[in-house]
Amino acid sequence: MLTTVKFRLQPTPSQEQKLHEIFAIYNRVKRAGYKLYFTLKDMDLTKTEQRKLVQPRLMELCQNNPYVNSILIDCETKLAQQQTWYEKREKYLKLQITTIIKMVEQIKQKDKRDRRLRGLYSHLSSVQNKLLALRPKPVVFGTKQLFRERILGKISRDEFRIRRDSSFCCVGKRQGINLNLKILPDATLRVRMFSKEKGKKWLIIPFTANYKQEKWFIEILGLELYQVEVVRRFIKGRVRYFAHISYEIPETEMRYGFERGAVGLDMNYNFVSLYNIDEKGNFKSYHEIKFRNLHSYRKNKSTDYISYKMDKVVNYCVNKRKGLVIEDLSFDQEFSYGKKRNRKLSNFKTSALTLLERKCLKKGVAVRKVHPAYTSLIGKYKYSRSRNLSTHVLASYVIARKGLGFKEKIPTLYKRLLAQVGDAIKPRLKPSSPYYNWAKLHDFFKYSGITSFKTSEVMRKALQMKYVLNSVTSAQPDNLRAGLSSKGKVDNWHKFWNFIEITNIL
Repeated sequence: MLTTVKFRLQPTPSQEQKLHEIFAIYNRVKRAGYKLYFTLKDMDLTKTEQRKLVQPRLMELCQNNPYVNSILIDCETKLAQQQTWYEKREKYLKLQITTIIKMVEQIKQKDKRDRRLRGLYSHLSSVQNKLLALRPKPVVFGTKQLFRERILGKISRDEFRIRRDSSFCCVGKRQGINLNLKILPDATLRVRMFSKEKGKKWLIIPFTANYKQEKWFIEILGLELYQVEVVRRFIKGRVRYFAHISYEIPETEMRYGFERGAVGLDMNYNFVSLYNIDEKGNFKSYHEIKFRNLHSYRKNKSTDYISYKMDKVVNYCVNKRKGLVIEDLSFDQEFSYGKKRNRKLSNFKTSALTLLERKCLKKGVAVRKVHPAYTSLIGKYKYSRSRNLSTHVLASYVIARKGLGFKEKIPTLYKRLLAQVGDAIKPRLKPSSPYYNWAKLHDFFKYSGITSFKTSEVMRKALQMKYVLNSVTSAQPDNLRAGLSSKGKVDNWHKFWNFIEITNIL
């Protein structure tokens, strides 16, 4: 498992000036390398052939320096990310065109003069033009937001360059210590310069390690393989330098498994639901961890906040001494929620799940992934009546049971209902799918207008029914809240649900 340790560098004024030169040359060559790769992207060349064309040019720019290998890898990664974005965008637009054409055909079958056709044709033309004009976009180094701030004059030219050219690294060999960026025993970092003159090839920069970082520093000194990235940040009007050291650590022994049960996790972009069950799949406890608006945070602040929340998830599993069951989620999004919500989901997806798995491995919590299909619907239709919990909490209950190998059979009541429905409703799933009946049941409720299975609404209807019954029988008003506490919560669930069954509300 890969881990990263951060040390703060303490360069002198002269060393700071030399560091600025390294940052400027490294990032200038990186931008030039990406431009060369971008011009070669449409040519029918292999990755090796592209590198043979680009590498000599970069060698001339930075005087045959070992940083070229790192620059080439970084440029190839950025170009691959752009290609992935282009493919996903193309797939999304084609899917959107297919959906609009289907809507047009459905409306035409009913009424060829429908006014909605004009708007759909306009929307179809717009999407087709976007698809025709779709091209891989050049990368804006330093993010678009920073570039806009510079154009508007909100930040100076020097600050823009410092924040744009914010890091450099050097990838070493697969075996042996990387000599270009090396940690020395006297708490210093040796950095390779771009100059070839004698006495100017190396830069020795001291760094600080507090009492928490001393054990990591000693551990790094005994390693042969680690990667160092030098980063500079503009903090409170001053430039500060850090060394990010990444290395592999052995995985700890799994101390918390699934022998005593499991903890199921249902992840949403603004909260997390946890459900604790025993080895027989019975309810023990549940917990919810809410998130603030992650979209309002900066990147580093958002990551720190998510890390803090994921620590709570891991600590809950450690406290219950059980493994964690999560959904095996796919991030290939074929639709759009809207610009703001898409950003929220993207920020959450790219950091939360990765952090959670790493923290579980560090604490010795076993992680098991299950298929996410129909977890929320099964929890809603099967357990909302007996558990009186939200759909997301019940989804985490279903996830935990799946992780232990339990199969969610459809209740007998629903089987009778589906037998009466017959083939009138045909879901999109194949009849051989294990979720076919659940999909059919969901479509039936949706077409029937039954959208809520919340116990709070059932309770409100039950109280209305009790009010009617008490008014007819002249019962005391105190009986209106029989089975409820002074705060309006149910104390005796058996009595409450028994009353609902008697009055035939469900």
